[in-house]
Amino acid sequence: MEDLLFVLMGISGTCIKILFPKSTDDPMGDDDDEVDTGEWESVRYAIDPSLDPSVGRLVEKMLPLATYYMSISAFVEQHSRYEYGSINHALSAALSSILKEYETFIAQLEHQFQSSNKFTLQQFWFFTQDDTAQQMGILHDLVMTIRQLRYKRRQSNDDDEDDIEAVLEGLKKADEGQIKITDQEKGGPILNILTERMIGLSGDPRCKKIYAYLLARASEPYFEILYSWIYRGKIIDPHNEFMVLEKLSVRKENLKEDFNDAYWEMRYTVREKLVPSFLEPLQSKILLAGKYLNVVRECGINIAKPEDMQAAMNADMNHADNPTWTTGPARGDVWSAVNGAGFVKSLEIAYKYANHTLLNLLLKEQQLIARLRSLKHYFFLDQSDFLTSFLDLAKDELKQPAREISLVRLQSLMDLVLRNSSSVAAYDPFKEDLKVVRSKLKLVDELLRIINVAGLDSLPRDSRWMNGVSDASRGSAQLERSQSMVGSISGGVSDTATSIATNNTSSRDVLSGYDALTLDYTVTFPLSLVISRKALTKYQLLFRHLLYLKHVEDRLCNAWMVQKTALWKNKSSSPGLDAWKYRIFTLRHRMLMFVQQFAYYVTNEVLEPNWRRLESNLDKVSTVDQVLQYHSDFLDTCLKECMLTNAKLLRIYNKLMTSCMVFVAHTERFSQLLATLVEQQIPNQFGIPKAGLGEAASASASSFETAHRALAKIEDQFGYHMKLLLEALNYYSATETVQFLCLVVRLDYNQYHKSKSK
Repeated sequence: MEDLLFVLMGISGTCIKILFPKSTDDPMGDDDDEVDTGEWESVRYAIDPSLDPSVGRLVEKMLPLATYYMSISAFVEQHSRYEYGSINHALSAALSSILKEYETFIAQLEHQFQSSNKFTLQQFWFFTQDDTAQQMGILHDLVMTIRQLRYKRRQSNDDDEDDIEAVLEGLKKADEGQIKITDQEKGGPILNILTERMIGLSGDPRCKKIYAYLLARASEPYFEILYSWIYRGKIIDPHNEFMVLEKLSVRKENLKEDFNDAYWEMRYTVREKLVPSFLEPLQSKILLAGKYLNVVRECGINIAKPEDMQAAMNADMNHADNPTWTTGPARGDVWSAVNGAGFVKSLEIAYKYANHTLLNLLLKEQQLIARLRSLKHYFFLDQSDFLTSFLDLAKDELKQPAREISLVRLQSLMDLVLRNSSSVAAYDPFKEDLKVVRSKLKLVDELLRIINVAGLDSLPRDSRWMNGVSDASRGSAQLERSQSMVGSISGGVSDTATSIATNNTSSRDVLSGYDALTLDYTVTFPLSLVISRKALTKYQLLFRHLLYLKHVEDRLCNAWMVQKTALWKNKSSSPGLDAWKYRIFTLRHRMLMFVQQFAYYVTNEVLEPNWRRLESNLDKVSTVDQVLQYHSDFLDTCLKECMLTNAKLLRIYNKLMTSCMVFVAHTERFSQLLATLVEQQIPNQFGIPKAGLGEAASASASSFETAHRALAKIEDQFGYHMKLLLEALNYYSATETVQFLCLVVRLDYNQYHKSKSK
């Protein structure tokens, strides 16, 4: 019996020997392979054959208890190491407390053995089979299950090589002898094992009680990290166990610089595999509560203490819906073990406080809505008196090639306009944040480098639709098209799109000041969460779209003013010349109507209604994420309805605007030719035209014929692309947005183009 007492404490006796696998006889040693490979089931015992067979069989019934004790003790020693994390440390501490009870029990048996001559082996066996054997067996099964996590990882080393975070973690370890513990062997997965076993064995009251105790003890350090996150917005996680991952490389300063930066989405993310199963329904709220408080803390605002949060949010809590749980009684037992009701209440208070504080910070202290109105004023030209004055002052500068323009001079002119007391902008408190910048590409080229130009497969199979589309764009039609500027912008610039933009831009084209001019806006954190570099780029695209429309309209109006002079208004002696002038007047009017109607559609039927909708949504917003979502949807909808996300519509529109600019460029030559022809038709004193009947008359006729052909070409191109645009808008109004029908009605208000297509 003395040997049996030794063996039950993991020490070999005289008559009973412990046989460990791999010839080791130290279960508490540093042989990690012994401990990790789950070979505790292979432990055997050598009983002295001289013992009575009945005694030997009775001893064999009690020996598994020794295996359980050694297995649990080895697990506690190993998982108490630093690298196994705080959850394993807490679990090991809980197991140690149970082992102490076991050791006390063995000491009591030894006392009975030493003090009583009537203490028999049968009594020994009776006492061990009471509760101790069952309890130790339960704990042994648990530690064997946890060991299997490491055993399975060793069996699949290839998977670990693909785990980038595991590789990075391994690179950080200076000591090659240090054990590398993966995320699946600590933190949330350990709590999940305890949870699932508690649920699976809930029919046994003894098992349920043990696992409830272990889960409560093991989850304590996890909830400490959790409370630090939801109450202070900080992650204090030295062992990398928490469900929320902080990426230090994602900085808030990048919001103002990096076009593809996603600070709000990427700074803090949920690691799905590390979320404890009982927290899965709350993971979104947990993430947001900490994110909101983190932003508040980074703005230098003091965060209230937990008890003050509750006092501040009591009114909201009284009207809030209490979270309900319909996961069954077994899950309810898990929730009770970790004091889930108290945590849910704390989470609700913390979430509401964080959301309320950040919303107040954005909407009231940072004046988000006033900032957005300022952006609308400058980028959407709702009161464009400042732009008209600026373009008048800077017209000589903007006529130069973009690379020769002085941004300092343009900025000084803009500041002069904005400070003019007669301008509406003079009363804008944020006018100092407006900056003049220069783009490196034309608007259409930049858009083609942003959007994915695939999607031609969705167009009608007609050769008309492929006109003007390069071979490179046809080859790219297999790419996936993204109508959302969020997705297309985040995806970066594809090589195919870049090549198309390059092919569509002649190397001889020089970027003018009007093509390169755009605005920028200075915002600080936390406003940069909403008005990020990505959002500002969308504002810039819409501004350049409007600016180009205004510029083309101004050029056409100047041509109209030229053609109101006596040279153009007076009848000539040649009917052919009058017919040619009438064709020029008609084409100019059609172009001017197209540009004006398009500009009206963009401003009054796209930007303004969507802005009103955004204002309405922001007035009733309840969370910060809704603010971000509404603003992003507003910009994406504006870009889509302005045809800036559809490569096909964009190309047709570009052809039409190019035709207008070509016509304007020819207008001056047409005026010179008309003046020459009119002068040559004036008769001299003999009644003969000044041009005479010789070579001069032939040259004039040749020049007129050339101008006639040029005008006819512009007419054909403009008419063809106008008809093509209307067909495309009708098609996309059924597949993308019905808003395009409003533009169709405006461009073909008198059914002129529809009648000509019949």
